[in-house]
Amino acid sequence: MSYRLLTVLLSSAVVALAAPQIARAQDPVGHAIDSVIGNPDYHLGQAVTHTQEAIAHGQKGHAHSLAHHAEEALVNAEAQYAGDHNPHVAEAATHLKAAIKHGHKGHAQSATTHAQEALTHLNAASEPSLLPGL
Repeated sequence: MSYRLLTVLLSSAVVALAAPQIARAQDPVGHAIDSVIGNPDYHLGQAVTHTQEAIAHGQKGHAHSLAHHAEEALVNAEAQYAGDHNPHVAEAATHLKAAIKHGHKGHAQSATTHAQEALTHLNAASEPSLLPGL
């Protein structure tokens, strides 16, 4: 086999093996695009999950862990809001910010209260609107 042909074959093999990883784009939050495509409420679901985790930590008195999950929930809530401008998501984001602030200060009880309020709004955002156009 010629050196040139061997080089072409090896180069092709490397490209074939690396291409799926190179082509796998990510959204601004760092999730693979293929997990988001076809699911317009992906970020809403992630915001709900992290908010539930935040509440669970807050109920155990783990204020800083609550703040961490509230930050993750906020990133996803903001990504969801950018796509649908749902006022419930905006209100949830306001409460998540308050939960983060109180969590960083070590105030687990007040942070938990804000996280619970955020979850109420995230759940409301996931319900289909009964009014057309809303």
